[in-house]
Amino acid sequence: MSTLNTNLDLNIKEFVTVNFESVVDIVNAVGGVSVNITSEELKYINGYIDEINNVTGNKASHVTKTGTQTLNGVQALAYGRIRYTAGGDYKRTERMRDVMMAVVDKAKKMSVGQLNKLADTLLPKIYTNINSGEIISLIPQLAGYKITDSTGWPYNTKGATINGVWYGPPITLESNVKELHEKVYGQTGYEPSAKVKEISEKIVKKTGYSK
Repeated sequence: MSTLNTNLDLNIKEFVTVNFESVVDIVNAVGGVSVNITSEELKYINGYIDEINNVTGNKASHVTKTGTQTLNGVQALAYGRIRYTAGGDYKRTERMRDVMMAVVDKAKKMSVGQLNKLADTLLPKIYTNINSGEIISLIPQLAGYKITDSTGWPYNTKGATINGVWYGPPITLESNVKELHEKVYGQTGYEPSAKVKEISEKIVKKTGYSK
């Protein structure tokens, strides 16, 4: 939270995180999610399925066809980990967001009773600073939630290898933070903080990348 708040001029106070095994359990708990698998994705997904099976002790089967189909937890996580197709890592994070949004869509169709049971199963598997009672109190409102868009950040970036390590610095941090606040928060003409400008200049000096 400190990193995000400092570098993006944000004020995030609450978080929820899940690890790989939690994603598997969450997807399985809602009965799987519907995903469209392309021929390009099919080339890579089964390698990730094997890896996840080995790590988690599951025995999920391979995906054998393209098209829209219901994926179980291991398969959905494997789908969300694919990064070697067009779009690279940006597309990978988009896939994982799509999986999570599909979970929300499934949950919205459940009854309050089903959601309470789901929460009892899943809350021990996540790491968050939000009180469990507060999470439970939000369950009746779930049906009214609607995720209208999902996107990756930074908007403009370029790969750079520095001292043998690959980085994807924003070009520039200042302009990307400005665009973030305008697009997400509707803050027209947003002026990034002095701290963000300072960090942005350091990145420019380090990489040589500037607008």
